[in-house]
Amino acid sequence: MFGEVLVIPSDIYKINSFKYKNVTLMDSHWKKQFDDAVEFYLNIPNDSLLFGFRKKAGFETPGQELTGWYGIDGDIFGQIVGALSKMYIITQDIRLKEKVYYLINEWAKCIDEEGNGMYPHGNKSSYIYEKLLGGLLDVYEYIGYKKAIECASIITDWAIKNLKRNIKRDGIQDKEITDSQMIEWYTLPENLYRAYELTGDVKYKAFANEWEYDFYWNKFLDKEFKIGPRHAYSHVNTLSSAARAYEVKKEKRYLDIIKNAYDELTTKHIYATGGYGPAETLFGENEGYLGDALKSTWDETLKNPFYTTFFGGKRVRSDTWGNCEVSCCTWAVFKLCNYLLQFTGNAKYGDWVEKMLYNAIGALLPIAPGGKIQYYANYFIDGAVKTVEDRRLQNGGANFAWQCCTGTFPHDVAEYYNLLYYYDDESLYVSQYLPSRVKWEKDSVNIEIQNFSKYPEEDKVKFVITTDKDIEFSFKFRVPSWVKRGVKVKINGEDIELNARANEWGVISRKWQNGDIVSIEFPFHLYFKAVDKQNPDIVALCYGPVVLVCDEMTILKGDVNNPGNWIEKISNEDMIFKTKKGHDLGYSFITRTFRPFYKVGEMKWYYMYNRIVSE
Repeated sequence: MFGEVLVIPSDIYKINSFKYKNVTLMDSHWKKQFDDAVEFYLNIPNDSLLFGFRKKAGFETPGQELTGWYGIDGDIFGQIVGALSKMYIITQDIRLKEKVYYLINEWAKCIDEEGNGMYPHGNKSSYIYEKLLGGLLDVYEYIGYKKAIECASIITDWAIKNLKRNIKRDGIQDKEITDSQMIEWYTLPENLYRAYELTGDVKYKAFANEWEYDFYWNKFLDKEFKIGPRHAYSHVNTLSSAARAYEVKKEKRYLDIIKNAYDELTTKHIYATGGYGPAETLFGENEGYLGDALKSTWDETLKNPFYTTFFGGKRVRSDTWGNCEVSCCTWAVFKLCNYLLQFTGNAKYGDWVEKMLYNAIGALLPIAPGGKIQYYANYFIDGAVKTVEDRRLQNGGANFAWQCCTGTFPHDVAEYYNLLYYYDDESLYVSQYLPSRVKWEKDSVNIEIQNFSKYPEEDKVKFVITTDKDIEFSFKFRVPSWVKRGVKVKINGEDIELNARANEWGVISRKWQNGDIVSIEFPFHLYFKAVDKQNPDIVALCYGPVVLVCDEMTILKGDVNNPGNWIEKISNEDMIFKTKKGHDLGYSFITRTFRPFYKVGEMKWYYMYNRIVSE
């Protein structure tokens, strides 16, 4: 029933993740997100998840078929069973394990020995195969269920025989690619290389090599990156395939590709939230495309109301195409940064995670009954609301429910447990500061470190260290990129001198005793972030790691470099800020209020990006 999971040891990791084990979240907004997601996905009827597969196989179909994307092609089945497997490792909730066993066993009955049956509605795409393969690998790696890897082998044999090979081009989702059902083929190598690492079967490695996206990846080795509009989420997601190629082949160029890609993306193509891809388009053809995507079509500063999409067509801004495809975009970032952190040990790669953690996935509304999710986050100058209603009606009449984002969302919240702490032989690393605890063993000594903070609602974190006996190790904590003033550190109430600089690890090396307390203060401050170099007057207000949003549409008037001089906090607990009078351009007697984006509820108007003029 159970198979021994073979993991090929990697000698290229500088630091290691805990792989969803030994980490516990304490009460917080993010813990509630995870707990609610567990219950939501547990309560999706098994018969509904299996409906299309059973119908295709000619079996009885009890229950009710799911609507939306899932009803069209069942494309997130693999993602759901994979996320349930991770959730089981985290919680040890037997209900999750039982659901995975049942779904895999019943799904396997619908697949013949040739692999036919994995496409319940005939959409024989690389996209669905990749999602199924990833889910089966999750079940095998995290639960150890041998049947999952047997099924992975069967569907991969089908893919080797049937997937169209002559479609490899530059990755634009044009008609030739979509008609041949090879959407996002360039994400295939990640899980294929992973399957090779888990099994040692060279067929996965050979097949992965066929799908490497050299046309795009090698662009990041050029001195000046230029490519033109591409699909946003998948063109960040494919970088995880380059990361797995590095892990397997150990060729430095792959590492250079993902490091250079991180720098290119985070310096030129993301919003203050860490989100990216307005209208799902990355690398817009015009400089300043991030700012232009925030403007109304009547805005006199908008030079050209039309833009080229990743399909190559011309569009104008629409509120139905938002600024960030939240769940999917977060998943791509979490994976890329996790690879980079482990490969390099460089603290800076936790920065993009931090942005997405608090301001993208952390700001998402809960999934609603019927599989409706907040597909996009909008940052428009003329305001937006959060909603799970997606107003894009598909040609076949299906609405946007049970779509790709409902497949990535449970992986996002499970990843909270995989991105906080890292370790090596001598050190424990803290990359993110959600209230939590981690268990670690060094030299046969059990160590537990608990973060008692309310971060990011306060700028102090407090760690209590519990050990079996006194032990030496290095406690390393990531200093966020926005830190401007010195980090204050105390051990057991006494100040210590520490040269901790932004985007690096603060290091405390000593012999630790049971009950030691480490207190760290990252002095939060207000600062504006311009949307891009071409639109320096369009800014978002931030406080430490948190993006704030305004209660009204406005043009601000004040010193953009020193907002703390004219914007003051009026609530410590809720992080509410208010401008002083005289800083609304239109009315000298009006004040404007700001609050964290992640605390904005459904159908509440907010204004993230505002124009600002100098006093």
